[in-house]
Amino acid sequence: MICAQIGRLTVIHFHTLKAALAALAMLAGSAVFAPLMSQPLKEPQAVPLDFLAWIDKDPGWLRQQLAALGVVNAPKIQNTMLETTDLATLKAANRIRAFAYLAAKGQRPPFYDLALGGPSGPVRCITQFPLAIVPGLGPLDFARPSFPAAAADPAILKACTVQEAKNAPYAGMDRASFREQYFDLHGLLKKEHQTMNADPAFMAKAIDLGFFLNTEDFSGVLTVE
Repeated sequence: MICAQIGRLTVIHFHTLKAALAALAMLAGSAVFAPLMSQPLKEPQAVPLDFLAWIDKDPGWLRQQLAALGVVNAPKIQNTMLETTDLATLKAANRIRAFAYLAAKGQRPPFYDLALGGPSGPVRCITQFPLAIVPGLGPLDFARPSFPAAAADPAILKACTVQEAKNAPYAGMDRASFREQYFDLHGLLKKEHQTMNADPAFMAKAIDLGFFLNTEDFSGVLTVE
């Protein structure tokens, strides 16, 4: 009888583990969280923490949220700056920072990386107009792996949808090469590449490489930090 009970417990634990692994696989397959794999950066990167005041949070809260997003390499946080040498940490911090802009009136919004679920399958959307895609989106929604696309503005959804770009010249570039090739010393998209200014796949590449993507105040040209 004892052996039978142990056998049943083993089967239960096996199915529990199988279910947990399946859930993790689904999370890893999402457009937002798939790139959050630990990868060392050639040099430390910094993220300003002024956005924490916009959402009434502190560095301790930020550490907890980074861990919840799957970050395993804890960043260095001193005074008003986060510093990291890990791509996953940088991307997660940038995501939380971007969503915080939804609580900062008067601030120029950055680009948002939204995974959308729709009748024809998942869609990745890179946009500066997240509320036109997901009405009611809030600053603490950064941890949601996907959002419904049913209420999205059709024109903005079409403009923000990322199309596969395996053959694009930037597709295989690393972070340093991409930065040097496409942006000037101030982080402004170079004039000879400004056709990329409306290319969601190009913007997705920048975000995947850990850049915080925005636009210049007056020209609307893409900028990276």
